[in-house]
Amino acid sequence: MSLNVIPDGFRKYSAPNKFPEKIGPIYYKKDADGYRFGFMPDDSHTNYNGLVHGGMMMSFMDEVLGQSVWRALGNKPCSTISLNCDFVASAKPGEWLEMSYSITRQGISVVFVRGELLAGDKIIMTADGIWKVIGR
Repeated sequence: MSLNVIPDGFRKYSAPNKFPEKIGPIYYKKDADGYRFGFMPDDSHTNYNGLVHGGMMMSFMDEVLGQSVWRALGNKPCSTISLNCDFVASAKPGEWLEMSYSITRQGISVVFVRGELLAGDKIIMTADGIWKVIGR
């Protein structure tokens, strides 16, 4: 994938005056398998080494894994209980980063999810999380 190119079909994810607007822009695309989420890091997303900041990647994964769980629940409110992240490789500004995920277990009151943050075919980070269904 070319640097600094948003893939076709992705639209800006909107959350006016909310935290995702501060870390974004975040993009999404609906396809046959559900929703895909990604972001194009720029210099504002980097650390002093010029690489994408780990906190940015964790924030992105928390937001979009939560969105994925919310959609799987039929838009029921949910909240992160636990999110464990492992950094596998570094990412640079201008590399399109996209999340893939799978719901590994879904109960009445909690949902378990696993995600990978990818730059092309390269795994940048993995995450395992648990979300609580609000009101259950």
